[in-house]
Amino acid sequence: MIFIKIMISIVILLITSYIGIEMASALKEREEILTDYITFLRMVQNEMVYMSNSLPTSFEMARQKINSRLKDAIGAIVIDMSEYGANKIDASITENINNLDSLKPYDKELIISTLKNLGRSDLDSQNNIIENNLQIMQKQIKEANTLKIKSSKVYKTIGVITGLIIVVIFI
Repeated sequence: MIFIKIMISIVILLITSYIGIEMASALKEREEILTDYITFLRMVQNEMVYMSNSLPTSFEMARQKINSRLKDAIGAIVIDMSEYGANKIDASITENINNLDSLKPYDKELIISTLKNLGRSDLDSQNNIIENNLQIMQKQIKEANTLKIKSSKVYKTIGVITGLIIVVIFI
């Protein structure tokens, strides 16, 4: 009987610790996606301004330089751009960016509005859109970094403590 209680206690501790670690990793992933987004925008800007590439080509070239889950979302957007053109692009951008669960809603809104506005104006206006977005995203990254530093240890600790409390109360 005591062996079963010890096993249940260990399982409870492992599960609650895992939940805490997953919550902490979501904070880290948000910062990585936002950093990759800035890299992506700078690459798109360079591709459009200096290489005179079209928007789908610029997106694809820039997408290859990023590593986070944003790479898959941008890839799906590029495919939809190539296949459907302007008809489905707004829905594709919204759908694919909203699938990035670790981003805050205001991060998603900013990324969606920027990606939708690219290609709808001349090169100088697109350059201004990107520059403005980069400034805002720098602030978002600082916020994400601060939140990650403050909260990641808290989430991990809360997971372990919650597990201990459950074990003490129920077993």
